[in-house]
Amino acid sequence: MIGVLLAGGRGKRLRPITDYIPKPMVPLLNRPLLDYNLNVFKMNEIRRVFMTVCYKKEIIKQYAGNGEEIGLDIQYIEETAPLGTAGSLFASSDLFEETVAVLSGDALTNVSLRDAYAFHKEHKARVTIVITPSERPEQFGVCLADQEGRLISILEKPDEPRLLTNQVSTGIYLIEPSLFSDYAFSGEVDFAKDVFPALIANEEPVYVYETNAYWQDIGTLRQYALAEKRLKRGITGISMPKQLYPCSHSYSASNPLEKTQVNVLGDSHSSILKKQAGVSDEKVLL
Repeated sequence: MIGVLLAGGRGKRLRPITDYIPKPMVPLLNRPLLDYNLNVFKMNEIRRVFMTVCYKKEIIKQYAGNGEEIGLDIQYIEETAPLGTAGSLFASSDLFEETVAVLSGDALTNVSLRDAYAFHKEHKARVTIVITPSERPEQFGVCLADQEGRLISILEKPDEPRLLTNQVSTGIYLIEPSLFSDYAFSGEVDFAKDVFPALIANEEPVYVYETNAYWQDIGTLRQYALAEKRLKRGITGISMPKQLYPCSHSYSASNPLEKTQVNVLGDSHSSILKKQAGVSDEKVLL
């Protein structure tokens, strides 16, 4: 498998934190979320990783570098303007020669990509969407599938309060590389809104894989605080990455302020950011 980390989003719902740092650099126990996401690839023995980057991309590139120090081969797919969750991947179809494991850069998880891959191959799927039950499915992409797990429909953040299922997309996908060359999507493209509905209409083999692994979206300030609170209590399968990702000398931040932001992930950085955003652990109930 080849790993793809979607790390180019603006993170507007996490403002004001993301006014200073890109969303993947938001700290959890004083380590950026990026560390935990890259660790998912490492734990699943995926060494080659592409990162899509756009907003404040130099901070991410300076921090992670080429991944050599931590046993990864990291390459970057750079966007000059936001291209959605899928646009830059379709524009870079020649990079993918084997099954692509796509991981959203705004969630904390310990999902087994290897188990999802086994399901993906067993069902001869062209796309497999990793799903999980949610208490608030209307906040995510709701996935309705048949008894064999084949996707029937996906509704992104639906308005309808009465839903047939509470199964939602985690933003984790396994995709056969031919998809990116066979479909002529271009410009700003979203997997849930554009790609998956087209595949369903064409009766492509799109399946859902239900996971019981831990998954927490970190798209809002409340979800961010909740993820960190749970992480402090301990989450099986998620631990502090053992090795700090040193800043790479291959890249330099575009200005001194951004370079400072890379290096302020100290002991109190997480709490300072949350105070600036008006979020406290006491306000978050498990």
